Amino acid sequence: MAERTVVVGAAGAGKTTLARELAARGGARLTDLDSLFWGPGWSRRPAAEFRAGVDRLAAGGRWVVAGSYLPQVADVLWRRADVMVWLDLPRRVSFARVARRTARQLLRGEEVLPGCRQSLRAVWRDGLLGSAWRDPARFRAAVPELLSRPECRPARVVRLRSTRQVERWLRASGGPDRPRPALGESGGGGRPPPAPRRGPPNKTGGDAVG
Repeated sequence: MAERTVVVGAAGAGKTTLARELAARGGARLTDLDSLFWGPGWSRRPAAEFRAGVDRLAAGGRWVVAGSYLPQVADVLWRRADVMVWLDLPRRVSFARVARRTARQLLRGEEVLPGCRQSLRAVWRDGLLGSAWRDPARFRAAVPELLSRPECRPARVVRLRSTRQVERWLRASGGPDRPRPALGESGGGGRPPPAPRRGPPNKTGGDAVG
C-alpha cells in the first residue's frame, strides 16, 4: 500500500468512500479536504488558511486525502503523493449519486460537515446540481493540464473510468478484504469545490498515467 494517496474526481465519483477504504486498509490518516475548506454555515475559509492547512497535512507521513480543489492545492498536495487516484466516472453515474445523496440529506436534515447542514437554500445558492453536471467535463480538461506541470506531478497516477475499474483496482491494491458499502454511495457530500481552471483537451488514455 502507498504511504501517501490522494483521491480526486468530480462530485459523486466516490472519492470519500474509496479514500476511507484505502485508509482503513493501510492504517493511514484520512482527511477530506471539504473539512479543511468549509467552516460553519458553509463559510469558506480564507485561501491562505486553506493552503496552509493542506501544506501541514501533506508534510506528514502515511495519509489518504479525498478531494480535488484543483487550482488551489494541486501544487501543495499532489507532488507529495505516492499515488493519485483520479476517479473519472461517467457523468450519468456521478450526477445520479449527487442527486440521490442530496435528496437524502435534505429529507433527513443531515449535517454534512460540522456546522454545515444541508438545505434547499444552500443547494440553490451554491448551484450544487449544476456544478455536479458540469464537473466531469471540467475535470477532463483541467486534470491533465495540471499533471503536465512539474510542481503538481505525483509519483504515479491511476485513472479509473468506471465503477468496475475502481473495484478491480481496489482488489489488486492489496490489504485485507473488509465488508464495505458500494463505492460512491456513502461519500462526503460537501459543497463542490470552486470550478477548476480550463485546460487543453484531454489526451490521456488508459488506466495508468505516467
